[in-house]
Amino acid sequence: MQMLHQRVRSLASSSDEYETPDTVFNELCKKFNMSPVLDVCTTRKMSKCKKFFSKDATSKNWTESVWCNPPHSKTKDFVKKADAEWKRNNIDIMMLVPANSVCAAYFDDIFKQGHATYHRLSGRIRFLVDGKLSEFPSRNAYFVVCWRTRN
Repeated sequence: MQMLHQRVRSLASSSDEYETPDTVFNELCKKFNMSPVLDVCTTRKMSKCKKFFSKDATSKNWTESVWCNPPHSKTKDFVKKADAEWKRNNIDIMMLVPANSVCAAYFDDIFKQGHATYHRLSGRIRFLVDGKLSEFPSRNAYFVVCWRTRN
């Protein structure tokens, strides 16, 4: 019997450099009625927003509505940062996160305190690699976490 995720991983699958397809980003913005202005995990070439951070996003102030597809290796850091910036600056934040038990645990207190909501995405995303659709869909399912401005 083959166990889940026991295959040898490709070099590409161990990378944190995956771009969210524009169609996925636009659908999420429409579905959750959010209009991010700042992409905090990107490069100039892959940015989904007019403004972006390509380095050190967890050490900068986020003062405008945010899109965040964090590197999987730094998800926990970005979750903590997003919640802190939401509390400090009262901004909308939309984050794409792998739907697994490790990532879900990062949000326990955030959801208990009512700071954000999560929404499961059906299916698997085919991210972009070097501007082209990846050969295979992602290994993970994903969910979107939304922090919304408080009145």
